[in-house]
Amino acid sequence: MSSSLIFKSAIELAALIRNGKATSTAIVQEHIAHIKKHNPSLNAVILLLEEEALKEALSCDDEVKRGQFRGPLHGVPMTIKEQFWLKGFKSTLNSNRLKDWIAPEDALVVTRLKEAGAIILGKTNISKEMLDYQVDGDIYSTCVNPYNEAYSPGGSSGGSAVALATGMVPIELGGDLGGSVRIPPNFCGVYGLKTTENTIPSHGLIPKPKEAKGFLHDMAVVGPMARTPEDLELTWNILKGANKIDRRTPPIHWKIPGQKTISDYKVAWVHSWKDYETSEQTKQVIVKFIQLIKDQGVNTQQLIPKQNLHRRTLELHQRLSFMTIMQDLPWFVKPLMVKELKNGYLKGMENIPWKFKDTFSDYSQLIGLRMQIIKEWETYFKEFDLLVCPSGFGPAYKRCKIGTPITYEGKTIKYIDYVYPYNACFNASGHPTISIPLGLGKEGLPVGVQVLGSYWSEPDLLHFAKLVSNYTEGFVKHPSY
Repeated sequence: MSSSLIFKSAIELAALIRNGKATSTAIVQEHIAHIKKHNPSLNAVILLLEEEALKEALSCDDEVKRGQFRGPLHGVPMTIKEQFWLKGFKSTLNSNRLKDWIAPEDALVVTRLKEAGAIILGKTNISKEMLDYQVDGDIYSTCVNPYNEAYSPGGSSGGSAVALATGMVPIELGGDLGGSVRIPPNFCGVYGLKTTENTIPSHGLIPKPKEAKGFLHDMAVVGPMARTPEDLELTWNILKGANKIDRRTPPIHWKIPGQKTISDYKVAWVHSWKDYETSEQTKQVIVKFIQLIKDQGVNTQQLIPKQNLHRRTLELHQRLSFMTIMQDLPWFVKPLMVKELKNGYLKGMENIPWKFKDTFSDYSQLIGLRMQIIKEWETYFKEFDLLVCPSGFGPAYKRCKIGTPITYEGKTIKYIDYVYPYNACFNASGHPTISIPLGLGKEGLPVGVQVLGSYWSEPDLLHFAKLVSNYTEGFVKHPSY
């Protein structure tokens, strides 16, 4: 079978279908065959809906013959991260705790994708309880990095990034509470957009335990992932916006960049944070990127936010995420969860409130602190449009026992400190960030940068990424699959 349709963007595939140059059925069949061929060694896709997808593709083809199109993704296949509700199918978070949980309906974002014409091919692999930067758990086989299978693909959306990097699908739907749509893209050489909090409905984001009385999604967001910034932008436009079922998502007046050129941007940058240095390779990647955009006329300045803002934001995430993770768990389960975290990916982390409190008073105090921190970040962005910063200490690390210290460039650091401090802070502040791939580093593993914007600046982030891609297009080398 020809592989002419593999590695094409979602926009290209949609155009082929719309113009009658390819059928949705042929496109879906080719992607299914590609998954079947390469997934056994990678374990990116954990649910393949072959029969259902082909049936939907036939319907899309019949509609094309009648001149009918559901939307901009008409007939285009994609996968979604395992956490999202898909009616009649399991969402387990790769954990025995939820091994029998079946979604009663589609997540709102899944509904929006389907209404736009997307065909859901299946679900992708995930870290257990979404609490690791490797992809392993109770139920699914370990997912590996396609550039070097001895390395982690990043978590928790590792399966999503692997599926994209290897051409299994053109776009993916991910979720992010501490870097999950940025770390896997950085480890696998694709794009990921962590959206401004409460701009995409979160109904159906994760399985809700039967005993749960309510469920807060503080700091957790839905975010698209793709191989091109144009696909990322298209998917974001489909996902965003208020919904009557989830009224926490307000209507936003998005600022459209219009004819803005790359030289119109004012960009601040840091290559490390106070208390959280980065590898020499990461510093070099960022400095090289800044020089590249500076050569195109971008006004750049190296400037770390004042008052140790990054560290305070990170500490807020540590405290608030505990409440999010522990909410509604039975009292006898909480100590077990604490023990698992303490001996797992949080091993060695300092200042963790292991004897945490989760009263309304404690929660309200954290929300008050959060509002102050958001205000400080927004003040920082009065001077700049964007901030370029690291996605982690270094590129993907070798798969290992969770909690094992990681050594890179001769320096050994705590497991949690390799990527967590560079990403989770922006979940705490709620700001949007985009992961931009910049090719392969010295080990043949992907490298990239993270770009942060003010609240509701996704149009600028996406526009900037598209402009930058004109100068970095030749950098990105996808693995041979």
